[in-house]
Amino acid sequence: GEAGKAAADNKQMTCTVDVLLQTRPGPAAAAAADGMGWRGDPASCPPFRPGVDDEATKEMRIFTVPLEAVQSVSAARLFLPQDLIIPEPRRSVGKSLKEVLKRFPEGVPQLDPKKDMGIKGDDFDKLLARRKTLEDRLASHALTRVEEEERLRRISAHEKKSTLLEGAVLIRREARSAQSMVMREELKRMKRVLREAGHVDEAGVIQTKGRSACEINTGDELVVTELLFDGSFNGLTTEQCVALLSCLIFDERIKDDDPAAGLKGGLLKAFRKLQDVARGVAKTVIACKVELDEEEFVNKFNPGMMEAVHAWCGGAKFVEVQKLTDTYEGSTIRM
Repeated sequence: GEAGKAAADNKQMTCTVDVLLQTRPGPAAAAAADGMGWRGDPASCPPFRPGVDDEATKEMRIFTVPLEAVQSVSAARLFLPQDLIIPEPRRSVGKSLKEVLKRFPEGVPQLDPKKDMGIKGDDFDKLLARRKTLEDRLASHALTRVEEEERLRRISAHEKKSTLLEGAVLIRREARSAQSMVMREELKRMKRVLREAGHVDEAGVIQTKGRSACEINTGDELVVTELLFDGSFNGLTTEQCVALLSCLIFDERIKDDDPAAGLKGGLLKAFRKLQDVARGVAKTVIACKVELDEEEFVNKFNPGMMEAVHAWCGGAKFVEVQKLTDTYEGSTIRM
């Protein structure tokens, strides 16, 4: 009917059931009941344990539980009094329940969904078979062969572990979100650098300068592109161009405080031009709020192999070339 459709459409709706259970209320049960002595509270009314607890402590209380907490329904039916708030009717139900348990020492028979309730269908048969498989797996689990106290301890430890794992997943998700946010900000700043350097226009369309930088795969693309477009190579010989380019890829540390001190003539002038261009690029990057140490960036361009490369390109023998540098022979050959 309409009520059933409304219930199906309401995803937030929860169904509860009132059940009458045997308990042994503790001292805090009266305070927890808040004047409703017939109402049970899981925290202050633990279940009564037949054969363990004193019969005098047993009391029937009404608990409200979610529908999914009901695991099975018995085939035996007890007729309940209309008013269960009064203690006496609840006690009479407890006596009737005790009598039922006596008649079925091996367990109260459960309501059969097919025979007793007439539920039919292939899908329902599949669900029953799946339930039987899961029950068998649960019965064969190692936890069923340990003491109750130990089983509860292990289950509690597993629940804590699951909670921690779920928390870890949330933390990792938040970290990824924060990282992506930082990367987005970094990307915006780098785009601004490209605009300021003339690699892209205001609309983000790549320009000739930017296409040239895309073709450079060795050395700092921004610095090399600036050297190309400002004409730094125009007045240099082939040997000087190659020597200058060695500064972009030579990364071995040298002992001199000023590595350019031994350079002469055109090589020194070319290297100073490289430093000026690198300093300009660094200032542009810093102005766009990208983290960069200007001096460290400029000093990473190492002129330690300029004279050796210049001599090599001029046709000098390897022995003569090696005298112009403090590096190992293998480093010289790799250049």
